[in-house]
Amino acid sequence: MGSLVKKARVQLFILLYHYNLKTMKILIVDNDFSTVTTLQALLQNEGTFQIEVAYSGQEGLDKMSATPNYDVILLDIMMPQISGMDVCKAMIKNPRLSKIPVLLMSSALPIPPEDFHESLEKSNELSVIKGVLEKPFTTEALLEQIYKVARPILR
Repeated sequence: MGSLVKKARVQLFILLYHYNLKTMKILIVDNDFSTVTTLQALLQNEGTFQIEVAYSGQEGLDKMSATPNYDVILLDIMMPQISGMDVCKAMIKNPRLSKIPVLLMSSALPIPPEDFHESLEKSNELSVIKGVLEKPFTTEALLEQIYKVARPILR
């Protein structure tokens, strides 16, 4: 898909959210402060987002359990104590969290992103994972993936 088409598609989704007066609620779960700061800045400049942050897998699970109405979770795979994959496994076991879509982010995928995503699609064990972004990624790629995996506008 051409770059202009991708940008137009992202802008269309943003307009739909604005038109429906819907603020997308996003939880960023990443232990790297600079990554979180960068993501917050990018998202605040690009759309109508309510952004919350967790700096560990456990903090992310605690926030989701307290308020399970996120439209999408941006989740780093490699974190100490509780990894992103472990967070996903815990989400699957909780009916209140199992419907929240997750967009995984990592700078070190064990296999190419396409193969990783294909293996996730075949596995129901981690069904909350709806997309994968390999760091570094562009703003357009981030926004495209967010709108692709986020919960539907009209519930």
